[in-house]
Amino acid sequence: MKRIFIIIFYLSLSYSINAQICTIFADEFPDSSKTKIGLISDYDLNSNSLTNAFLSKFYLGGYIDTDLKNSVLDRIQNKNTVGGNLNYGVYASFKLDYFLKNKNLNFFFSVRDRLHFDAHFSDDLYKVGLYGNSQFAGKTAYFNNFSLNLIHYQQLQVGLFSSKLDSAARWGIGISFLKGEQFITVLAKKAELFTSEDGQYINFNTEIEATQSDPNHRGIGALNGYGASLEIFFEAPFQTPYGDSKLRVSASDMGFIRFNKQTESLKRDSLFHYTGYRINDIYDLQGSAFSSTSKDSLINDIAPFHKQAFNATLPTVLDMTFETHFSKRFLLIEGMHYVFNGNYNLLSYIKAHFYFTPKFMLSATFGYGGYGNFNYGLGIFANLGKGMVLYAGSNNLEGYIVPKKTAGQGIFITLVKSF
Repeated sequence: MKRIFIIIFYLSLSYSINAQICTIFADEFPDSSKTKIGLISDYDLNSNSLTNAFLSKFYLGGYIDTDLKNSVLDRIQNKNTVGGNLNYGVYASFKLDYFLKNKNLNFFFSVRDRLHFDAHFSDDLYKVGLYGNSQFAGKTAYFNNFSLNLIHYQQLQVGLFSSKLDSAARWGIGISFLKGEQFITVLAKKAELFTSEDGQYINFNTEIEATQSDPNHRGIGALNGYGASLEIFFEAPFQTPYGDSKLRVSASDMGFIRFNKQTESLKRDSLFHYTGYRINDIYDLQGSAFSSTSKDSLINDIAPFHKQAFNATLPTVLDMTFETHFSKRFLLIEGMHYVFNGNYNLLSYIKAHFYFTPKFMLSATFGYGGYGNFNYGLGIFANLGKGMVLYAGSNNLEGYIVPKKTAGQGIFITLVKSF
């Protein structure tokens, strides 16, 4: 059980709250350039219970001592979440005024490598995974509603973006072609582990569904599936008593990937009774009876896999923001961010932009929700001259400042060259 627990959280570490179109056509430093190329990367990991210090031990290795285990135990809840993303790639955009005589219509494309992970688990799973099941002698440990999702894919996106519509409104649409590299999903609606009081046997009662892409083909070159997704964006400006305002709505990653027939799936509703194995002679250790207790054979006894194609739904992202320019130097944004199919809690946040000069801006973010609790961030926009713009920062600085008490961490960097 401890090995399974370690594997689950190791996966979370082997991988901006804006839609992709918003990133490509950010309006913090608007310009009239006809061509833009850029590099984009962002990473985030958060949990409402597991600390950065704890997660780092799984990723970097090291001894998890009693103090570290107990510090997380003090934070653990009935319902615990952990999740993260890793995205990086390149993009380019071109005005279509030469072809369509429309100065406000842009064509864009991007190529990205993307990975998403999330999990939902109970406090009993943490206790059994880190402390063993002896504390549950004569009792049942409940892992019910355990959920885990991991999807890794490559994305080619093409689309159109209008920088002006009616009263300077903006809209965008992007269509993506996806190559599936890896996919894992586990849903245990029921998972109950009973340990006899004398420790002579355990009963594992489970109702579980699980799917994984071809385990023999991994890496960025693996073609285990293909699919498509859609992204839409709309922004409407209007006047308020406090200044120029905008309402911005976007929905991204609306799509799926169909993984091929080498995908392994299982569906099981059963009670597994385990009493151990009796060894009468030391030479039994070399016999076939003992080899039959291997990890693979044990898993097959509990839940055998079968191969079939599978449609994996992407974690769809919905963003909604309302921003107001109170002055030339101060912009305030209130927003909501939600991820469907991702064990995600609604994230509400406030972001303030401070323009110190026409070429430099500092932003500060405060939010609550997502995979963690409170979120604190800082970012910078800097016009570096000669058409170069840098946007960098983090939406989760708390994990770097107090890693033993918080879990959020993340970095985003966008570098744009305009021509």
